[in-house]
Amino acid sequence: MENPNKFNIRVYGLLFNDQGDILVSDEERFGNRFTKFPGGGLEFGEGLSDCLKREFIEELNQNIEVINHF
Repeated sequence: MENPNKFNIRVYGLLFNDQGDILVSDEERFGNRFTKFPGGGLEFGEGLSDCLKREFIEELNQNIEVINHF
């Protein structure tokens, strides 16, 4: 049984190109296929912007600038 006091915070980013297109990726986990924005789980002690920057490096090998949050 899962620990009811444990939770997972997810952080995702919207990356637009010069034409206004937005990046999404298709993934498969545990036999389920889905489309998502780049991002992932917040690590203990990590801020939201730092998490997003790390996830973009891990997933896309891209350094990004976080402009704002929504």
